[in-house]
Amino acid sequence: MTKRVSIARAQRKLAALEIRNTPLRESFVIVKDSEPVGALIPMEEYESFLETLDILETEPDIVKKLKKAEAEIKAGKYKVWKPKVRK
Repeated sequence: MTKRVSIARAQRKLAALEIRNTPLRESFVIVKDSEPVGALIPMEEYESFLETLDILETEPDIVKKLKKAEAEIKAGKYKVWKPKVRK
């Protein structure tokens, strides 16, 4: 759940927010004069956003591929991957 925090409070309580942000995976929207100006999110989420943006930039037809894959799954056109077991 994302909580709104004033920029003044975020400045005063940054260490406390970070403690809640990292292990508890809480996110905070930092606001100034009731307008969002930034965010404090877990690093894992930030890296995930960057990776998603990179995929969208490097594979412009990714949305088309995903929609095709979803349609194939709904139609039952897929195989379940089973790892080979070594004896």
